[in-house]
Amino acid sequence: MEAMIQNDQEKEWMQPLLSIRNELDIENDHDKRDFRRIWGNVQLFERNIDGEISVEPIPGPYTKYWREYWLKTVLKAQTQIRQTSPENMQDINLITTEELSEIRRIWLEEKHEFDDSLPRIHQEATGELFIDPRPQAGKSLLGSDEWSVLEEICDDDVMHLELMAKLLNTEYQYHKKSRRGIYDALEKCFETSSRSREEAIKNAHLKRDLKEAVDKIDVEKVKQLTLGDVTTEQLTVEYPNNLSIESTAQQPTWKNIKFKK
Repeated sequence: MEAMIQNDQEKEWMQPLLSIRNELDIENDHDKRDFRRIWGNVQLFERNIDGEISVEPIPGPYTKYWREYWLKTVLKAQTQIRQTSPENMQDINLITTEELSEIRRIWLEEKHEFDDSLPRIHQEATGELFIDPRPQAGKSLLGSDEWSVLEEICDDDVMHLELMAKLLNTEYQYHKKSRRGIYDALEKCFETSSRSREEAIKNAHLKRDLKEAVDKIDVEKVKQLTLGDVTTEQLTVEYPNNLSIESTAQQPTWKNIKFKK
């Protein structure tokens, strides 16, 4: 593709597509991705680096900043191509309105990012207002102003901001429907977003080490892991050999904070 564009002036309009491909085609983009998988849990994998085994988190989806960056990049490329491409290609869609609407829904409802950045990004990249085909899309009591206040309060603490946004937006979502299940939903917010990156990865290593110790029936190792200071949450592991291990320390949860004995 690169040679075709360089050697044929009539294909120069495709340069924005090549630029996006080259920017995406890198060997390691872990710094742009979440340290958790898409549902908020840390998963570990073993890597062999120069003969040394390293246990590291499996990178998850792109972070909020990079998701917004890639969307803006694609929309800018689409706008540029429509202006410079041959006449029969000037209505090209790199991303459709329906796809944009679904992205917006995911960011608002599943990611709890109530700043609703997609319409702003669309207008900045294309110069056009985004008309969402979904009725009542983006209607919320929380918006960009509230997000800005929350960012200021959280003082650049990404995980604190994520947790507060999830709690606020979850409460708002359940305000519009049945309250059944709200405590489980709030509990999930704490499970996925209440720890810093370092704490969450440390906890994942603890679970992995404990599982290995139980598999090997290493009682001393199990005692060390479950009774030591490293334990960060209640953790029970049961196996067919009737060996059941439960840690003594408990991570505070939404339920036991709200309903203290």
